[in-house]
Amino acid sequence: MQKAKKSKRKVLVVGGAGYIGGAVTNILMERNIPFSVYDNLLYEYQYLKPVDFIYGDVRDKDKLKKLLPHYTHVIWLAAIVGDAACQIRPDLTIAINQKAVQWLAKNYNGRIIFPSSCSVYGQNDDEVTEDSPLNPLSLYAKTKMKAEEYLQNKNALIFRLGTVFGVGDTYSRLRMDLVVNYMTANAVTKGKLSVFGGTQWRPLIHVYNVAEAMVNALDKPITGIYNLATCNYQMKDLAKEVSSITKCKIEYVRQEFEDHRNYRASSQKAKKDGLMNFKKIYTVADGVKQVYELISSKRIKYTENDVYFNVKHITNLNNYGEFK
Repeated sequence: MQKAKKSKRKVLVVGGAGYIGGAVTNILMERNIPFSVYDNLLYEYQYLKPVDFIYGDVRDKDKLKKLLPHYTHVIWLAAIVGDAACQIRPDLTIAINQKAVQWLAKNYNGRIIFPSSCSVYGQNDDEVTEDSPLNPLSLYAKTKMKAEEYLQNKNALIFRLGTVFGVGDTYSRLRMDLVVNYMTANAVTKGKLSVFGGTQWRPLIHVYNVAEAMVNALDKPITGIYNLATCNYQMKDLAKEVSSITKCKIEYVRQEFEDHRNYRASSQKAKKDGLMNFKKIYTVADGVKQVYELISSKRIKYTENDVYFNVKHITNLNNYGEFK
């Protein structure tokens, strides 16, 4: 596909009503890039953002086949996200996270920006690069790995994201099941943090920097796979960072944590190729302060509400027969 002229660009943000989508659409609006949001509101009860909105499911191939030719770029954010959430209905997880991307790869020739996950690396004591062996430990990671395969040899840029944190939008719900946000919420509401082990590593990145990387890459003549993280933290050090801002206590628990993922991600390839030229790199401290201020000011009153946790939210939908 020839490089789209900026004046002719039109972006379809699939899954654009969600956590990352909120920040993506903010940046698109700021830069006056025409776009539409395509979403079935799986994680949202309403979508009030004043943008062009199309209600739709990624499994609705007939609808997408008519829609896609009108867009030069697709930012594909739609997914069942998180290890536990993906296990509730494995059949639907595979259909949404994997098969829908396979269909996209076969039926769309425009520019594709796709978020994968550093979870595909699983457990690795070494710093992982894009060439490191993959060891997905969950269905979520396995579907992301398969989706990557489908997008090979396409005009696609794939970001293997570190764990996202912070606040990116005032319209989309905040996720409290992400480690920085979760720790901060517990620190504020309970006055303490429980750290299991604490030596596990995680790559981290603020949601706004994720969105900025995606929008910046729309017209870059770059394809392939890139790790995207701005820092790597051990859980014990992350807890200290949260504690220093919230003044909470830290309780170290010897019990082994059930999540066996352990990896540090190198983003040198993305930096070298100009994919991390951010206006500002938002630090963990920035994200902690954002969440802390929302909770302490009572803008968010019930941080344990099911809506903030993917697995709880989808479990409720499934129990009521709405996750189908």
